[in-house]
Amino acid sequence: MKRRALKHIGLGVVFVLSHLLLFQYLTLFNAIADPVLVFLLWLCMRYDRSKTLFFAAGLGFFQDMLFDVWGSYMFSKVLTVFIAHRFIYKNSENRLMTWQVFLSVWAIAFVHNIFFLGFSNFIDVYGISYTPIIFLLGSSFYTAILGAMLFIFKGDNN
Repeated sequence: MKRRALKHIGLGVVFVLSHLLLFQYLTLFNAIADPVLVFLLWLCMRYDRSKTLFFAAGLGFFQDMLFDVWGSYMFSKVLTVFIAHRFIYKNSENRLMTWQVFLSVWAIAFVHNIFFLGFSNFIDVYGISYTPIIFLLGSSFYTAILGAMLFIFKGDNN
């Protein structure tokens, strides 16, 4: 395994742990940001689709294990990365403005939350304690804010 991939695996574990230890408690109107999804979107610019899908499956499985929602995060993250990878990878050479990053992350997070909510309701494993509208719109908005802030603080695309 390459050193770069090992570094990104370690960074992905840090993002999963930050979701577990920090962002789970930093709610905004009962909406929770998903830093792992933002990290996976960043990986879509760096790797081809198959490698990014392996990252999504591994980090989603680790997230499922920690949150005890077996299969929901892994399924939704893999499906979201599968759909969004071509768009992100194709536009990774362009320098986007902050509002474009915000809207892109919001749309992708909205799709991810639809998959997550639909799959978790389908298998009836994860009972949510808030309305689906707050989960879909609020969590997507909160994730988009997080993604835009990381884009601003990161600076360049390298």
